[in-house]
Amino acid sequence: MTFKIMNVPRTLLTSALIFSLGLFTPVLYVVKPNVASAQSVGASVSTAALGPSDPQEVAAFMDSFFARPEVKAALAGASVVIVNDGKVLLNKGYGYANVETKKPIDQSHTLFRLASISKTFTAMAVMQLAEQGKLDLDLNVNGYLKGMKIANRTGSPLTARDLMTHTSGFDFTDIPEDEGDPDGPVYRLDTFVADHMPTVIRKPGEAFRYDNYGYNLLGYLVECVSGQKFEDYIEKHIFKPLGMDNSRFVYTSELAAKLATPYDASGEPIAQYTTYPYNSPDGGLMSTSGDMARFMLAELNGGKLDNQAVLQEKTMQAMEQYSVSIHPDIPGVGYGFESSFPSFNNGQFVIDKSGAGSGFQSQQWLLPKQKTGLFIALNSAKDARKMRSLLFQSFMDHYFPKPITSPPSYMNTLKSELQYLEGTYSDLRLPAWHYEVEATNGGLLVTDAYGVHELKQLKDLLFIDDTGRLAAFKKDDKGRIAYFEYNKADSWSERLPDVKLYADVPLDSPYAKDIRYLRQQGLLEREDPLNFNPEQSITRAQFIGWLIPTFGIKLSEEPIMFKDTMNSPYAAEIQTALEGGVVTGISKGTFEPNRSITREEAAVILSRLLQLGLGIMPSAEVQLKGQTDAWALDGVQHIVASGYYGPEVTPDADGAFDYRSKQPMLRQEAAAMIHRYP
Repeated sequence: MTFKIMNVPRTLLTSALIFSLGLFTPVLYVVKPNVASAQSVGASVSTAALGPSDPQEVAAFMDSFFARPEVKAALAGASVVIVNDGKVLLNKGYGYANVETKKPIDQSHTLFRLASISKTFTAMAVMQLAEQGKLDLDLNVNGYLKGMKIANRTGSPLTARDLMTHTSGFDFTDIPEDEGDPDGPVYRLDTFVADHMPTVIRKPGEAFRYDNYGYNLLGYLVECVSGQKFEDYIEKHIFKPLGMDNSRFVYTSELAAKLATPYDASGEPIAQYTTYPYNSPDGGLMSTSGDMARFMLAELNGGKLDNQAVLQEKTMQAMEQYSVSIHPDIPGVGYGFESSFPSFNNGQFVIDKSGAGSGFQSQQWLLPKQKTGLFIALNSAKDARKMRSLLFQSFMDHYFPKPITSPPSYMNTLKSELQYLEGTYSDLRLPAWHYEVEATNGGLLVTDAYGVHELKQLKDLLFIDDTGRLAAFKKDDKGRIAYFEYNKADSWSERLPDVKLYADVPLDSPYAKDIRYLRQQGLLEREDPLNFNPEQSITRAQFIGWLIPTFGIKLSEEPIMFKDTMNSPYAAEIQTALEGGVVTGISKGTFEPNRSITREEAAVILSRLLQLGLGIMPSAEVQLKGQTDAWALDGVQHIVASGYYGPEVTPDADGAFDYRSKQPMLRQEAAAMIHRYP
């Protein structure tokens, strides 16, 4: 692993993933339902007299938006662009590039990190090489990689098209180390690709899972095919032709003065940082709103600006499509584009790309048929996703109002006709996120971390909830139901296999469903295959061994630090937890892996994992009774308030909970805790 070479602490998930998977606040990919945001299925909208046109009116609209109290309260600084029909109608800064010094935002020179918007540029570079006949989008990428080979267990080739649409089939798509000390050693792209090389375990092109590593691999592909460094290629073939004079992929000390100061969610400034690899094709872009205005104008003009073409019109149009969708009625992903807030599209065809890194968030939206674009860059994480969401919704409602449509027509389907969809579906990117699907007459009941949702059937494999959010299923190439998509838009969920319960777990046990879930997730493969021993205590090693894989990250390959875990079957999981700050050990380099874990220890570990891995902080306090050690009190409060426990914990008449913190955690209780989060 490279975190030791880079001399930065390993984190369980990249900063971008933390921002995109914050599950209990509205963030980038996990979108909490919004009754006012439903998009009608099959709605068609007249394009007459729609869209922004008058610069003064556009400025008044945007000024009004940034004057809203909830926006002002969250704002550090923002740079915003609106383009339409080949013209820049607005390019304006709000707030400050540095709050402490009140440094204003210069639209031409203030740089923002745009994080994953980088992927659109990387995809454009790939499409340029395909236009020139130097790269075939449908050939095995191993034929282009110099001195490297991606392991593939499927028998189906991995192509550049698969990588651009996040359908690589990789076992791991996120790298823990993506940001670090700018004064540290340079982490080369080829080294990064080799260090973190995943394996293709799912047929490429079959299922969507947001893929940061895949876009770094695409950047390396650009280097191999073009013979140029990735950043040099982008400079020569995109930045320079489009006049994007202030855009860069590589951080240097000279850029520090031009970069807006980033702020965390609490408003504290963050030191400037570099990205790993140093030129990050998946997230290294730094740019200004002025440069992004020029980029959007080219995107909306068939790849051309000021008589300089970066793509042929047909190629640009191919990028601006949903190349992969779970159902034709649900927006999906394209080459370097996605659909983050489809419920706000108001019947229009919209593609977008967002970016999130430490202290920076950004997003561009394009309406190609309307030749309209919207862009925002923010230098604070505070309510940033909410601000981007609110901006897009306000923009669409103002300039492209929701059409008047008739109520949807539901299918009158019998429960027995829908039972083939029942089961547990686990998210491909974050396995802990899962859905329980149960058939009813006319629809489905879907249970997730938000609660229970009633879905009604619209079409074959297509459903809608009472807020207007769509859900759909997909069959595999053998005609079996394999995937589900609903309210977490950064990946699909796969159907988990049916499994038998253990001989010592009765079907009517209140923990039977929890234990079955662990077995479905494959978390018990190193355990006794016949008996679960539900009322035995669980060891510290076993608890970590069950918990860490639910995050969907590659386990550490570093030397084992706890000397007493060397022979543990869960040594890699414990080492991964240590590197992520989830566990700290006992004393003198030991972990005591075979000791029973106490309930308060388990609560603290899960609380740390939620905070460090997903950015989910304690949001409420509950009344506790019984004895809990002071060092564990916050963790126990976090877990009890979140409901991550089984039937062994109930409130008394006064609403107080006895978590039995000092007692050993039983195996069935650990199963309940893991099943119920996040």
